Amino acid sequence: MRDERHWHAVHTRSRHEKAVAGLLDGNGVERFLPLRRVLSRWADRRKWVEKPLFPGYLFVHVSREQLPTVRSTRGVARLLGPEPFRPSIVPDAEVESIRSLVASGVRVAPWPYLKPGQLVRVIDGPLRGIQGTLIRKGRRHLLVISVNLLGRSVAAEVAAGAVRACRMQEAQV
Repeated sequence: MRDERHWHAVHTRSRHEKAVAGLLDGNGVERFLPLRRVLSRWADRRKWVEKPLFPGYLFVHVSREQLPTVRSTRGVARLLGPEPFRPSIVPDAEVESIRSLVASGVRVAPWPYLKPGQLVRVIDGPLRGIQGTLIRKGRRHLLVISVNLLGRSVAAEVAAGAVRACRMQEAQV
């Protein structure tokens, strides 16, 4: 049980997410940096670039023994938690939902954080099995997935008929 690994949220220096991810890779630390493609515009050109879905944050899957390695990595500001040396655990389900959402190829965007409300589970399409909050924006339906520890959310468009409400037992899984 001593080397049990958990997901933790890492707060990085401003615009250092990719550099920190590379350094963590070099140290053998499993990490997850969710990225999204955006069209950046400069005065002379446009280019598709990958930007962090949660600017200033990434996730690490580490044991307690690996935490000092993460903390001492150049560009890491801190691990999120109530105390400096007691980082909070991000539930596996939240990280896996974000991972599935990013891997699905569906266009994703940051979304204002929503407090837990009516939870739904996608039952059809490329996002099948993902759980989140369904909201309506104009004529579109958006599935919002929140990472409670970060106080951040991400949204993707879904067909309203492709979701069903979660029962209390499902919402706690």
